[in-house]
Amino acid sequence: MLYSIPWYVVLFQSIPEMFVLMILGFKLFNIDVSFKKALLVSCLVAVIVYFTRRNVNVYGLHTVMLIFCSLFFIRIILKMNIAYSFICIVTSLLINGLLQNTTIPILLKLFQSAPKDLIKNPWLNVFIYIPNGLIMYLFYIFIKKIQFYLFDLRMYENDFENLYKDRSILVLFIVLIQGIFIILMNQTFYLSRYNQFSDNAGYTIINIIISIFTILVLISIKGLGDDIKDKVEMNLLKNYLEQMEGLYNALRTQNHEHKRHIQTIQAMVYLDEIASAKEYIDGLSDEYSYTDDIVYVENMALTALINGKRKLAELNNIDFKFDINCNLSKLQIDSWDLCSLLGNLLDNAFEVVKKEKNYREVSLKIDYLDGDYIMQVSNNGDRISKDEMDKLFEPGYTTKSSVGRGYGLFLMKNIVDKYNGIIKVYSKDKTVFKIIFPKEEGNKND
Repeated sequence: MLYSIPWYVVLFQSIPEMFVLMILGFKLFNIDVSFKKALLVSCLVAVIVYFTRRNVNVYGLHTVMLIFCSLFFIRIILKMNIAYSFICIVTSLLINGLLQNTTIPILLKLFQSAPKDLIKNPWLNVFIYIPNGLIMYLFYIFIKKIQFYLFDLRMYENDFENLYKDRSILVLFIVLIQGIFIILMNQTFYLSRYNQFSDNAGYTIINIIISIFTILVLISIKGLGDDIKDKVEMNLLKNYLEQMEGLYNALRTQNHEHKRHIQTIQAMVYLDEIASAKEYIDGLSDEYSYTDDIVYVENMALTALINGKRKLAELNNIDFKFDINCNLSKLQIDSWDLCSLLGNLLDNAFEVVKKEKNYREVSLKIDYLDGDYIMQVSNNGDRISKDEMDKLFEPGYTTKSSVGRGYGLFLMKNIVDKYNGIIKVYSKDKTVFKIIFPKEEGNKND
């Protein structure tokens, strides 16, 4: 049964509860919100819910109003997409419901009170909420410190169309709605005392089952986020394999062409057509050089990468310069990691310079100085602002409008850390990503 609450319960319970729901819910999905704006939204939602409870006597309706009003004011004040705002708020409500199902019976027993006392003594609502709110806020601080999140929604920040098309998101919507419904029904049974059990044992069993279900929902959400990340990593590996396949096909074509010319010259020599053979060889020297088609470096993976990027640069009218000034034999980095690392940087650089209408330049340089391997990728595209610089390597951060973006630089940073390297970014006349691998730390961390 829904009961009305006085203004001081709104002030000391409803507003703080809504505030914590917001900041925790968004943080669980790797989204930071302004505390001032979140507090404003909390006040507006709490006031509407207050009047709803005074005029409508249907339990659960205030939760529905809370969700819809939250989405409305978040959209207006925080300028956030309604779909992922719904996911954040409802997930936070699930956690709040889980805690309430656990703490309310314990606290009522501690205060030697019954559910009906929540109506007779409104201050009891505030006292019962304090442990719940404190746990949720401490949880918020904890996940912020360890940079934990269930699912990174920021990858959809500039691509709402794919957000609505993603079947995983649809499943997430359904699961969250079911979870909220079950928790509301459970609280209704408890507060109304309409459950069929004559003692607390039955309710405790139901509570445990619902708690397990809620935890499984949260684990499933985390699994969806991990699946997205795995898809990005698989795409990077796919790109590497495609580059290797391209190099293999180019070498096979080159080998076939080379054999054909040798066979032609051989036939002329056997037929004593020496003059014709000489003329044929002179023609090849003037017009054909198979080594011009493919650039070779000491590392086969890097050879495939550079040749693939050369073709891409030609198609996009980009002046791609590369300079390998050292022996790469001592650079003990897995081929997959090396291609992921430099491939990501080059892909980002190519995409940035495509905006330039006149001259487009991207360069790759690898040196060996004072025992360190130094790799630099630079471009003459738009500069990176200081605010963007601080967020470059955060998971999910992107300035691009494509689903799955935002993990390239994050994964690249993980690779650099894996081999005890250092990465620096400069953005003045040009934007330069500089990676330093100490020779003694070149081996991967097993």
